[in-house]
Amino acid sequence: MTELELIREIEDALSFSCSLPYNLNQTEVARIIKRARDYFYDNYQYAVEKRYFVLSRSIFVNPEFRATRQIQLPDVIVSVFDVRETNGVGVAGNPDRDFGDSKLLGSELLLSPFVGDNLVYRTVMYSYFDLARAYLLETFAYNFNKNNKKLTILGRDPNRAGNGGVVGAGVNPNGGSPGGVDVAVSCFIKITEDALYDDELFVRYCIGKSKEALGNMLSVFDYNLPGGVKVNAANIVQQGKDEVAEVMTMINDENTPSYFLQWN
Repeated sequence: MTELELIREIEDALSFSCSLPYNLNQTEVARIIKRARDYFYDNYQYAVEKRYFVLSRSIFVNPEFRATRQIQLPDVIVSVFDVRETNGVGVAGNPDRDFGDSKLLGSELLLSPFVGDNLVYRTVMYSYFDLARAYLLETFAYNFNKNNKKLTILGRDPNRAGNGGVVGAGVNPNGGSPGGVDVAVSCFIKITEDALYDDELFVRYCIGKSKEALGNMLSVFDYNLPGGVKVNAANIVQQGKDEVAEVMTMINDENTPSYFLQWN
């Protein structure tokens, strides 16, 4: 659904398909849609998608980054929830991207029983990695400002964790690529506006906000329609508030956490 189609749907809902002789102008409806769009991108889980971006190690030797330690991210990014190195190691200390618990469990159940207690060994290794995380960090401390879309790297420098890089310069003395590591950024990005306009909750939210605006506009002056019919502006405002409240309840019910943290 395009923005013009959404505006027409809101206008039809306010006037009951031109059955009533009043409505909001398109400029005001467009303003309401913009405000609702910004709100949904920040608070509605189905208005965003999870994405991963890789920042090249060459970015961290750029003089602009060295001066501010900030990276300008695209406007489509809504929030950043993890910044880490792109390289990783397997359970035995060797790079092994095709190694997982499912393969380990399969070998325990289907292969020779003389392999050993690999699951027990993996549990012990996980405990070791958890203790060593304070010394072998894969993540970077960061700060992300959603208004200017700037990612600030705090703490250690990604350029210093590389292979043979000169500290502070990030240039490999043997030539080739700069020292350091590529950095993976886990984030949420906005879905397209046309896709958001097709969401039922978004449409109902815009209609509710438009009813509130229409009721407030009609209550500015006390007048009667032709034939002596009086407009009940307070009822229109209340209908809009009830619609928005119902939508917000549904959004809050859907945004339930999929995990919990517990400290002893």
